[in-house]
Amino acid sequence: MEMQRRDRPGQQDAEEGLEAIRRQGGPFVAAVEATRMPMVVTDPTIRDNPIIYANDAFLDLCGYDLEEVLGQSYMFLAGDNTDTETAGRIREAMAARRTLLEDIQLYRKDGTPIWVSGFISPVIEDNRVIQHFASFIDITYRVDLERRLKQGRDNLERLVDRRTRKLEAAKARLEEEVERRLRMEAVLRDTLAERDNDLRYRIFLSREVDHRAKNALQLASSLLQIQARRTEDESTRSALHSAHERLMRMSEIHAMLYQKDDPGSVDFGDYLRRLVHSLGETLQPSPGQVVIELEVEDFTCGADLATPLALTVSEAVTNALKHAFPEGRRGHIRVSLETVGGGLMRLTVRDDGVGSTGGPRPGSLGLDLIRNFAAQVRGKAAVAAADGAGTCVTVTFPDPQGGPD
Repeated sequence: MEMQRRDRPGQQDAEEGLEAIRRQGGPFVAAVEATRMPMVVTDPTIRDNPIIYANDAFLDLCGYDLEEVLGQSYMFLAGDNTDTETAGRIREAMAARRTLLEDIQLYRKDGTPIWVSGFISPVIEDNRVIQHFASFIDITYRVDLERRLKQGRDNLERLVDRRTRKLEAAKARLEEEVERRLRMEAVLRDTLAERDNDLRYRIFLSREVDHRAKNALQLASSLLQIQARRTEDESTRSALHSAHERLMRMSEIHAMLYQKDDPGSVDFGDYLRRLVHSLGETLQPSPGQVVIELEVEDFTCGADLATPLALTVSEAVTNALKHAFPEGRRGHIRVSLETVGGGLMRLTVRDDGVGSTGGPRPGSLGLDLIRNFAAQVRGKAAVAAADGAGTCVTVTFPDPQGGPD
């Protein structure tokens, strides 16, 4: 980068031009010498338009001695990274006798890059350019700051772009998840609609079966009544009459059970209250003679369990009302359902009537029916004399709501 003084074109002319400027002296030269703004004067009448004057501020800016600067075009400070187009514009402006303001990168003697804002203006006398005057402002700090700001903006833009891509990817995943959930919801809605349709069809079939079962029970009951009227044997007529009554109670139990829209879920406590109330009103020997008490835990079950248990209660309560309280005897019948542990439940029908003589006897139809009903719920039935007086009928069966079988 350092230039030799000797053998530079225009060196001697530049020195003569500098000497001429010094001889002229005056306030202008003194001001230029004193100013902190780097300034040079070039002579376009000499080949290569060399520097014929440079103030101390310019020498401080570029790091060269005056002898090294005189006779040089100030573009000798250009380097590999100096914009050639900018240098070309400076030369064109000088040739065209135009004033020019241009930012350009130059290099100090030690190779340090500097950015300057150069103002170049022709000095015209008698319609010809006799000198070029150039002043420079060191804008290295500003250019570095702008470059750092640009790098910061570029980095920020890259970060924003990367973040935007991540957000777009997350948005795409979210949209995909929303779409997946919407599809799942549609499938669930279709499934629920299909289930509702199946449930309505099931209810329709259940009611159809209920209707046909009621018809069958009524037909069987009518046949038994006809047969009883035509039978002369008293014991046979009594047996047929008992069978007719049992069918009627079965029909009532069936009707009470299938009044619900969903017989697969029966509130057994409420069901027993209605059943016991109906039995008391129908079979009570005289109003208020026998008080029927009910103690049932909260218990929900299906019709396949509720029906045999209800028939057991019906058979036991009917037997007690008919036989345990003769001749106006007053008393109580207590129906209870409780959990006894070990995964078991117990249904109990207890009366305080005349005792075992009024209860089902071994080999009787009532006892056989109770045992058959117990077997339907995988349970065991027992009929025994109650403590003190009366009869106790118990059915122990597996709890369908939990616990070991």
